[in-house]
Amino acid sequence: MPQDNIPAGTGKHPVETIAIIAAAIITAVLTALSLTVFKDPGFHLDLDFLLALQHFRENSHILITRFFEGVTYLGTGQVAFLTLILVYFGFSSRTGMFLVQVFGYSCMVNGFLKLAVGALRPWIRDDLIVPAGHVKTAATGFSFPSGHTTNATAVFGGLAARIGPGKLYLFAGCLIVVLLVLFSRNFLGVHTPQDVIVGFLSALAIVLLMNKIFRWLSSGDQRSQGRKKGLLFLISALVSILAAVFFECRSYPEVTNAAGKLIVKPAKMVQDSYQTIGLYLGASFTLFFQHYFRGYAAENATWRQRVIVTALAAVLALLVHHYLIGSLKEFLPLRFAKAIGNFFTVFGVFGLLPALFARLGYGVSGDAKPRES
Repeated sequence: MPQDNIPAGTGKHPVETIAIIAAAIITAVLTALSLTVFKDPGFHLDLDFLLALQHFRENSHILITRFFEGVTYLGTGQVAFLTLILVYFGFSSRTGMFLVQVFGYSCMVNGFLKLAVGALRPWIRDDLIVPAGHVKTAATGFSFPSGHTTNATAVFGGLAARIGPGKLYLFAGCLIVVLLVLFSRNFLGVHTPQDVIVGFLSALAIVLLMNKIFRWLSSGDQRSQGRKKGLLFLISALVSILAAVFFECRSYPEVTNAAGKLIVKPAKMVQDSYQTIGLYLGASFTLFFQHYFRGYAAENATWRQRVIVTALAAVLALLVHHYLIGSLKEFLPLRFAKAIGNFFTVFGVFGLLPALFARLGYGVSGDAKPRES
């Protein structure tokens, strides 16, 4: 895996800029339609597509369904975060930090759009749709856009962007994972086509935008780079505050079934979106922190060191995420506990832990050049 294939300096990349604008425009259009046309009870085109896939699924070999149930798991937040750890500590810390930023920003956009649109899941809109297996239990929150697709595009699509087509098999493998996860959400009946398209395009726009941001951050001297990263964190903090105000002030419909049982729980969905604020802020602050506290770099570590620190980072992530949120919710509302817990999970794993490993002599080299963004 290359250490860094993004050149220093801002440069001109018209194709990249056009792709960002196109992805943003299509995302905006589909979001507007999801707030209007797609919410009309008479609109059924997206559900007809899912019913056609469901008919095929029910009349095909069970192994096909099992395959897509396995593939869709690659889009979970747990797999995404563990992949970030594996890349950052095991292969390339430069690439890993890039992916951490893409993941944090993409999650924030996904959480905001979910609450802004408030789209109901396909099986709530039409009881003829029956999701496959047990995937329905993990499909919590509003439907638009797809979180699994967002995660897969941010991590595996971002990885493909950093690798480049020069590493053809790895590059193609990452893209195939993204496309399979995207299709699996439709095939299994838990997301509509517009859900996965916007999940993909919004994350793709973040990947390409982060390429530009990292080029901008790497230009200038060390002091200039530090100021830019500080500014980026302040902007992230402001965006997070505005998002939290929006989450608190917005009214959410409560949907019940024929028996009067609540089947859409807005409070749970607000909690899920608050945790994306934590991921986003944690990623942005970690980038700023690392500028002043140089830490572990996989590029300078032996394979033995990489295996040790990767395993320790994975264990720490699981422990901090589980026990910190559990402790915080004893005296804080759960939504705030999730936001703070996710912030310290990201910062602890990718900020504090690398600094500690460097102090212990892991992943450092006396003649190594300073690590760039």
